Amino acid sequence: MEYEVVVLEPNRGATRPVPVSRADFLRAVRENARQAQHEGKSPREAALEWLKGQVEQHPEWEQLSGTWVAEVYKGRVLSLVPVDEDSRLTTEANEALRHHYLAWCTRGQGGGDCLHLLDDAPYLKADDRRTLALALAFGSVLEETKAALGRELDPQVLVASCMWTLGTYLALWLVPEPTTKLLAAGLSVVLVAWLGVDTLWGLMDGWALMATQAHEATTFAELREAGEGFAQVLGTDAARAMLLAVGALTGRTLGEVAARVRALPGYGVANARWQAQGGAAVLERLEVMAAHEGALARAVAAVETVAATPHGPLAVVMLKKGRGGGASSGGGSSGTVVIRHRGGNQQVILPNGQRWHLPPGTSIHDIPVEDEVGDMLQEAVTRAAKEWGPHWLSFNETNAIDDALKKGKYWLAHLLEREARGRFVHKAVETQFRGRLHFDHHGVDVIDLATGRKYEILSGTASNLAWHGRRMAGEFFRMLTF
Repeated sequence: MEYEVVVLEPNRGATRPVPVSRADFLRAVRENARQAQHEGKSPREAALEWLKGQVEQHPEWEQLSGTWVAEVYKGRVLSLVPVDEDSRLTTEANEALRHHYLAWCTRGQGGGDCLHLLDDAPYLKADDRRTLALALAFGSVLEETKAALGRELDPQVLVASCMWTLGTYLALWLVPEPTTKLLAAGLSVVLVAWLGVDTLWGLMDGWALMATQAHEATTFAELREAGEGFAQVLGTDAARAMLLAVGALTGRTLGEVAARVRALPGYGVANARWQAQGGAAVLERLEVMAAHEGALARAVAAVETVAATPHGPLAVVMLKKGRGGGASSGGGSSGTVVIRHRGGNQQVILPNGQRWHLPPGTSIHDIPVEDEVGDMLQEAVTRAAKEWGPHWLSFNETNAIDDALKKGKYWLAHLLEREARGRFVHKAVETQFRGRLHFDHHGVDVIDLATGRKYEILSGTASNLAWHGRRMAGEFFRMLTF
């Protein structure tokens, strides 16, 4: 599989979401709802099906089953409830939370289990609490949505579907370097266009804070407080844009989404902002649709992957499928171009798994037939990465991460932890090979002075690989990933 990389950067001239008026929002909600395709699945099932296969890095919480079910997040038990749904041994806190949720549904959401949180269990699990907090954050915008749907459609199911889909998509942001694919990548494209890279970046931190608070919440009041906190970061225009984006893309095929996105209110402004942030380059050589659809609408349907990076304002890296990348090395073995950068540099993978970065003017023929030193380095990198754990954090590193978490800067905390892991791996490898190889903390990490070959030690996430190719476009080196 070959990809071309485009890095999107903030457009300084537009730092706020594209405005969407109430009248335009109501009209678009009705239009999306009339064209929505429902296949008899519950909102939860539909959302999970739509985003199936999205997460490359597992979220940092898991469910353990036994006599009781414990939801664990970062080593902490968030809720403990009985497996038997008919058991009366539910904890007082879980029962109270369930009661207040159902009362909230009765007061203004049509009654019953309005968000379908209890479809799979009689208590609210971590994903249920996140979804409920998100619905509370959307507040008045959800009221507008229900008003737009009226009685001719089923507002409760449609609202629940929007919340589950959006909540499941946003849960991808809980991993350090989230990656979305296919239709979910299309949703990322729409959000970048309507909200802007820097606004989306800010929402990621706000969402991570709300999700953590929802994980830890034991009362409805705490969930409401978490939702209200995210609402202050979100704002009305961003909330409307998110709901319209979900409505336009869910239940559609890739061939249908371009026309739906082009019909959304504010498309002209969003299309211009998309191109100003670097999005126009995504489709320079891709001919998949009629040109009149516009760069943004075409990108929503054509972009295969969106990877967010923790490197600051260059917040989102776009990866799109290229035409192919077979080539032959000097030794007759084949290799595959996997990333082609806009500067002419490229990344290739050999059949033996080696990954090389080739600057402009070089080819796969320049890669050595054998690289014993690189193989030893890769083995050492892999071993060191497996030995890493939070217990290796220094006192200063731990304090810096804790300080970032206290300030609600979750992406910064993730970045600090990743950087600490990288330093640990780099130090372990340098200790093993000191005196035999030259280690550089400013340029390419390792140089074999006997051969002149260079090696870079890096985490192998999609965004990091793309970032290194952009930052070191003129260097010829082997990429040692962990």
